[in-house]
Amino acid sequence: MRGKSILIGFVLLFIVAGCAPKTHFGVRDKAMWTPPEFDQTEAAIASAERSEGAKYCPEKIAKAKEMGRQAAEIYWICRTAEAMALLGQARDLAKEAESCRPAAVVTPPPPQALAPAAAAPAARQPISFHAVNFDFDKSNLKPEAKVELDRAVKIMQDNPDVVLELQGNTDNVGTDAYNQALGKRRADAVFNYMKAKGINPDRLKEVSYGEGKPVATNTTDAGRAQNRRVDLVIVK
Repeated sequence: MRGKSILIGFVLLFIVAGCAPKTHFGVRDKAMWTPPEFDQTEAAIASAERSEGAKYCPEKIAKAKEMGRQAAEIYWICRTAEAMALLGQARDLAKEAESCRPAAVVTPPPPQALAPAAAAPAARQPISFHAVNFDFDKSNLKPEAKVELDRAVKIMQDNPDVVLELQGNTDNVGTDAYNQALGKRRADAVFNYMKAKGINPDRLKEVSYGEGKPVATNTTDAGRAQNRRVDLVIVK
């Protein structure tokens, strides 16, 4: 009888343990099974936290955790592809953090007499076009962006000396390297559209700032949406 009671106790313990709620990145699971990428990402971040690089790049580890939390939240609202992409970027960022080392100290040269500095030219402001914005992790032009670019094309046709710099920008979701490449793809999309409309490509310069030049906060969906853009700036 006692043996039977012990067996029942083990069974109940197993059931309770199996049904205990699990979390990933502080977000409670809503099902008994989650994709292995969640555990893989948590393991990669834990490895980065134990590494030498954690002393030099703690911000990369913190960012990887935040990306993991965002991935967990959007996974449970059925945005699986976005969640998997975020987890992959979080693992890449954790790997970058493991490789961090202290920056080399460069001794500056001795001071020399300098000629009077010329007055700096006035900074150019973005041309008076509305923002050309993009969806999350996308570089394809939306219909409203094409309307705005058509207006830009008309202005350039009326002003044949104008040269524009197409500045690609992103929000802060993803690694620095990924966002740099994404900003370039967005600038490319604008470049190719305006070129197809007859603008000489010599009048269009491209640059990507990645996540480095936000115009709004990256802590809200609305702010991140404003940062996913291409600015058209007069350089001549």
